[in-house]
Amino acid sequence: MNQFKSFLILTLSTVGGALAILLITGVASFASADDRKFSFPHASELTSQAKQIVFQEVNEHKIPNSMHQEMICLAENIYFEARAEGMDGKAAVANVTRNRVLSEQFPNSYCGVVYQGPERESWKTKKQKDLADSERVYYPIKHKCQFSWYCDGKKDVIWANYERTGQEIKLNAQAWRQSVEIAIWTLGFGSYTVNDNTGAATYYYAHNLVYPHWATDFEVTEVIGNHTFMSPN
Repeated sequence: MNQFKSFLILTLSTVGGALAILLITGVASFASADDRKFSFPHASELTSQAKQIVFQEVNEHKIPNSMHQEMICLAENIYFEARAEGMDGKAAVANVTRNRVLSEQFPNSYCGVVYQGPERESWKTKKQKDLADSERVYYPIKHKCQFSWYCDGKKDVIWANYERTGQEIKLNAQAWRQSVEIAIWTLGFGSYTVNDNTGAATYYYAHNLVYPHWATDFEVTEVIGNHTFMSPN
């Protein structure tokens, strides 16, 4: 058993008490990550190995097509919010996202929660008066969304490898695979259950970087890694 899976035993409970150690040996049903594209909108750009990780995990855990977009939305949020965190920290971000989905105060889907915030229409589609609503393009308003990575004005790329050489960027690839796996488990697939380690928190902030104005009105539920988790009083 490798070190990564051993650590999961300490942080995540299993279904029915049984531990299933799965080995990734490749996915025959996908020819090449470079040849594959997701059939749904998503916020980030993935390098070829980042896409291959998604294809491997989706096939290994038999994720139905109807859940692919929700899984990607959650995995993106875990990665960009907690890439440098351990498994506990990544699971905590997943739990806050799930707690929001389950709350009546937030959208009822993972993509809705992750991408929540005001939007503006692209000037290219706005000037086309007869364009159908389904074809119009919208962008989040900078620094106005719930999760800062989504609207900070920067290009969001999951660099699991260097595209010119194909060389793996080891820590990024590992963090992305962990994010995808935790997203899958949070959605109820696979052999692990991601228990709520945040005390039912629906908010958090990076305490080494900022103290938000709203924090005085909230109750601290947990401190995990670089994040302080909170819920309304």
